[in-house]
Amino acid sequence: MSSERSSIFVILVYQAMFLFTGFYQTIAAQYLYYRGAASGTSLLTNTAQYIGTASVGLLLLPAWLAKRKRSNKAEFTMVNIGKIKATKTQKEYELLPSGDAEDTFENTLDSKFSNQKEVVNYYLIMAASLLDVMANFTLTIGFFYVGSGMFQVIYSSVVIWCAILSFFFLGRKLLFVQSLCIIGVFIGLALSALGISQDQDDQHTTPPPATATGPTILHSFNMSSTMFGMILTSFATFGYACVYVVSDQIFTVRSSNELPPSPEKACFLVGSCCSCLSMLYLVFYTIPNWNSLVTEEIAKKADHTSTFTIVTIYLMLIFASFIHNLAYYQLIKQIGNVSTGLLNSIRAIVVFGLSHVMFCEMDNGQCFNVWKGWSTLIVVGCVTIFSLSKLHEKEKR
Repeated sequence: MSSERSSIFVILVYQAMFLFTGFYQTIAAQYLYYRGAASGTSLLTNTAQYIGTASVGLLLLPAWLAKRKRSNKAEFTMVNIGKIKATKTQKEYELLPSGDAEDTFENTLDSKFSNQKEVVNYYLIMAASLLDVMANFTLTIGFFYVGSGMFQVIYSSVVIWCAILSFFFLGRKLLFVQSLCIIGVFIGLALSALGISQDQDDQHTTPPPATATGPTILHSFNMSSTMFGMILTSFATFGYACVYVVSDQIFTVRSSNELPPSPEKACFLVGSCCSCLSMLYLVFYTIPNWNSLVTEEIAKKADHTSTFTIVTIYLMLIFASFIHNLAYYQLIKQIGNVSTGLLNSIRAIVVFGLSHVMFCEMDNGQCFNVWKGWSTLIVVGCVTIFSLSKLHEKEKR
């Protein structure tokens, strides 16, 4: 009973870590944008989060050292067997195992150390990394257009997109109630568009990030910047669902003597690849345009934020990303990825409320209205029911 309580306590701790770091990641990125220290095209917040994700690889060091120690021990044992064989000429039979025993011992070593081998599909790792960077780039631009509140609500629908993709490409079935939840999410997103349209003519809205593509599309379709952000965020959420489906294939075992990579290792590999790709972007685009992307944007703000504060927020963003991913993969191990969908629903509600409290005065697009409230209720409610349905379905198997 005590061990069960301890296990529940550990799960609750990981859930708290996942939620609070998730709150910080979203709110901190929005704060940096309002202070001119982040934008959709600088990729600074993305890079910070990728570095934090790759840092999960530090957790692999103890296992790597233990494996190296076992490997050295096995090598030492095999050397001793070779020495025993060499003494046959001296006829010291009392020191030697029988031939059958020797073969059995060697087979035991082989089965112990090389019965199952961890296999990493690096093509899938690279595919997941490329998809992640593209989806994250689009998601960040959409995030700064639509605002942190509605962004988190829209992004919580990623579990629905995963189910749709799994249905079409992985042959996984959907229950009737799950199909209704999918329809409900789309209705909720449509209601959010009505809520966003109420802010279209309001002049007290922070200008969106400057991009060459954004203003052209807005002018061509007579679309508000927030509506454009909603479309981008929805599109990027679908892209992230593709990342999750590819990641699911990374952990798929294709033969009995293969082991999938550990969640920590997959997180480290994908995070490292994404960090390298985003670093290349920083070197060839962000740094050469640093003055226009960062320095001038910070100078434009009336309440100038110190460099020390900005750097501290970025360092905390890296640490929060590390803790968030650590908690996420531990929760996948212990309660499954479906249950994290429920946590994202809680995250969506809290971030929506925090965004209203913290940013409504400076950006009307972050303020609560009736349509946004209904949208949040329907989307989060449908995602919660869907996740509970998947959890019940998993328990019945």
